Amino acid sequence: METIDSRSTDQHQLPPDQISPKEVVNRAIQFKEQLIRSWKVLVVCIILGGIIGFIIDLNLDRRPTYTAWITFNLGGSSGQGGMGELGNIASMFGMGGGAPDANIFTGENFMYYMVSKPIIARALLKEIDTTGVETTANKAATTNKDLMINYYIQHSGIMEDEWEKEDTLRNFRFIRGKNPENFTKLENKALDGIFSRIKGETTITQLDRKSSFLTLRTGMHAELLAAKWLEVMLETVQEDYTEKQSKKTHEMLTLMKARRDSLGSVLGRNDSNLARYIDQNQQIVVAEGQLQQSKLTRNSSFLQSLYYAAVQSVDNLNLTLIKEAPLFTIIEPVSLPLYKESHEPYAMQAGLVVGLMLGLVFIFLKQTYNTIMKS
Repeated sequence: METIDSRSTDQHQLPPDQISPKEVVNRAIQFKEQLIRSWKVLVVCIILGGIIGFIIDLNLDRRPTYTAWITFNLGGSSGQGGMGELGNIASMFGMGGGAPDANIFTGENFMYYMVSKPIIARALLKEIDTTGVETTANKAATTNKDLMINYYIQHSGIMEDEWEKEDTLRNFRFIRGKNPENFTKLENKALDGIFSRIKGETTITQLDRKSSFLTLRTGMHAELLAAKWLEVMLETVQEDYTEKQSKKTHEMLTLMKARRDSLGSVLGRNDSNLARYIDQNQQIVVAEGQLQQSKLTRNSSFLQSLYYAAVQSVDNLNLTLIKEAPLFTIIEPVSLPLYKESHEPYAMQAGLVVGLMLGLVFIFLKQTYNTIMKS
């Protein structure tokens, strides 16, 4: 009988990796009792979590962030030919083969070029029209012109953030028309600080791997500032791009204009000498006099042909500039109102929940430790 009872008892025992429902209930009751005994610890954890969350809420920047974007397409110049233009566009977005192009306007080079310091600094120092912008002082429409960088200082919040303790920078403004090469140490410091901030707020990405569309995006605390910055930024990139792409043609145009003007001056003096010579020697039939007149006439014809050729070259170079100019086509312009992202204070609620969870975990670990020590 004892053997049969022992076998029956072994059959009702559970494997070591399983827990019976009775054991689960017993452990739950023990945890409840431990929770009641340690309620002070739980309350302390909740209060600490709430205090930490409250402190985070106090330091949270509650200003809304306005996100603006502009989608555009960069077309090549018509002077390159059909396949050349398509090849440049394809290589720009990594769809072509061969070695990487050293051109700054292709591939990842163009992405870096758009947010580089020379481009951003040129855009910041660009003069803009602030007509219709509401000022924080009188909330009235103003009609004046100012630098983009001064407008950014006034509306971006940099004076309350990075320059909060810099009284000199808070009251500083840039002067219109001043060459950046002549900037003082204070002006360079202010420009570097604004560049570091605005570069983090501006991004350029490819809309899709299979498309040539690019999206210029920014996020700022002022709605009108965000929209204005993207417009000025794209305009600056287009100007700088055009200047660099047509630099050689501009040099040739300057040279041909100087040649045209020089030939025009020489031709004018030669024609004046010819007219004066004819007036003074109308009755002379000496061969030497006729030879001089023929020489002046021949020089006039030769200079005229050179002058007309120079004028035609200038016209051709002007047409070449138009052909070489890249085409920036705006696919999706900036549209108001912008997307607004509010920053609500949720840290205190999250801190209370986290404090509760940590308190429960601490009590559970304490109960487990006590059970192990007793056994």
